[in-house]
Amino acid sequence: MKKSIKLKFTITFIIVIICCIGSILLFNTLFLEKLYIDEKKDIIKKSYYALENGITEAYEKGYTLNDLFKKKRSSSGENDESNLSRFIRELQEIYGVNTILMDSNNKIYSLFQNNSMFERRMKDYIYKDFANNKSLEILEKNELYTIAINNHVYDLRIIKQGVESGGPPVVSESNGPGDSRIKNNSDNNKYINPRRDSDIECFGFLSDNQTAFFLTIPVGSIKEPIDLFNKVLIILSFIVIAGGSVAIFIISNNMTKPLLELSEISKKMSHLQFENKYEVKTNDEIGVLGNSINDLSQKLEKAIKELKNANVQLKSDLAKKEELDLMRQEFVANVSHELKTPIALIRGYAEGLENEDIVSNIENRDYYISVIKDETDRMNNMVHELLTLSSLERGAEELDIERISLLEVIRGVVNSFDLKLKEKEILCDLSINDEIYVWADGFKLEEVIRNYLSNAINHVDDNKYIKIYVENCKDSKVKLVVFNSGIQLDDEEKNKIWDQFYKVDKARTRGYGGTGLGLSIVKAIAEKHGTICGCENAINNNLKGMNFYFILNTM
Repeated sequence: MKKSIKLKFTITFIIVIICCIGSILLFNTLFLEKLYIDEKKDIIKKSYYALENGITEAYEKGYTLNDLFKKKRSSSGENDESNLSRFIRELQEIYGVNTILMDSNNKIYSLFQNNSMFERRMKDYIYKDFANNKSLEILEKNELYTIAINNHVYDLRIIKQGVESGGPPVVSESNGPGDSRIKNNSDNNKYINPRRDSDIECFGFLSDNQTAFFLTIPVGSIKEPIDLFNKVLIILSFIVIAGGSVAIFIISNNMTKPLLELSEISKKMSHLQFENKYEVKTNDEIGVLGNSINDLSQKLEKAIKELKNANVQLKSDLAKKEELDLMRQEFVANVSHELKTPIALIRGYAEGLENEDIVSNIENRDYYISVIKDETDRMNNMVHELLTLSSLERGAEELDIERISLLEVIRGVVNSFDLKLKEKEILCDLSINDEIYVWADGFKLEEVIRNYLSNAINHVDDNKYIKIYVENCKDSKVKLVVFNSGIQLDDEEKNKIWDQFYKVDKARTRGYGGTGLGLSIVKAIAEKHGTICGCENAINNNLKGMNFYFILNTM
């Protein structure tokens, strides 16, 4: 595999490590030694100001250096450390700085027993021109002090400490930078090269212009440790690159392994094989990808199953073609049956009008004519409802959806039934106080309310109570409800009443002239609006009855 992720990760890791190590080497070479010197310089400056403040405060109280350096007798008779000695020792303990003071009488005050080396340096700096001293590198100079780096080897004078008696080593004088040698008493021909360290030194006079001071702090040669550190760093970098490359290769292999597994699963999915699922073990991006692949596999499998089921359903629909033909024949039979009775009545009463005895009787004649008119209206109403239902089911009618006032439509329908309600002494409780706007076809919505209200009037019981109200639903919808007191239906009948020509009580239906198509029309209108309608047993105002509802959108 060309340019695999494993190779890219490994190369990227090596480049990053090399850049990091290169940056460290460059920083060490250019800046580390300077930072180290600056830190030592800050320490010796702090020591100077501490010494200046301490000595100045003592002078203000009337003490001299000699007074401060005198040893005191303790209550037990032993000698205590002098104030100045304690002060200098504390400076050395706090800052690590060696301190020498010299008063106007050239008297030296120091914690060192053998301080000839520092005395000579101090006097050379104070009384001689140190500007030509090539071993000094001036770091900072002002009227109060001079801070410099002494780069030569310890410039020691000979300190004789019992050479004749076989004492400790003798330090010879330096003939120049790098030429000092320590001579061993036991063998005058052997020399020990001292450490080639530098010192940062601060010298000058205190603010009284009489007391000279000399401060020194050793500065170990940092160049050699830096070089050694850089060499070690380079060696370690090769070790890190080698070990890191192996580790990155292993880690990247663990990362690419699930990717290859996901790739294999996707290939099988392309061949409509959805049995394999990726086992998600982590919550990282690969885990998210695995979940997505599993989800996609599940959805594709479901979609294909649905497609196959649709094909099966299509075959089933074709098989039911004969059943639909039978249903159509049944529908024609129902229509014929519904029309047969009024036609027979019309024919009978029309023939009766041919009888002179009946025609001569005005009351009988009017009755016969009224029956003929009623049956004609019933047939006309049935034909109208059949045409409406057929048009809705075929989709021949287009809806005119608009934002309309639900309260205004309801009031219009109720007002049209006002005479019928009063005639039957039915109480119609319109419990809608707020103005509610819905999106619907106004004409079709009016027909729904008209069918519901007509159905309620025809099936209300002796309590003669009808209530129309609206309930709020979720998702910006409202539920229009028409309640009538009366009998309650079981679940089977509640499903059947939406079928064409179904009548709960056929004898009673004949009494009020129902066709059994009103609720079928409501159901067709609901489907046309993409909503639902239904009925349920309910209790309202402590009266048992039925709720017929219709869901409408407010947005």
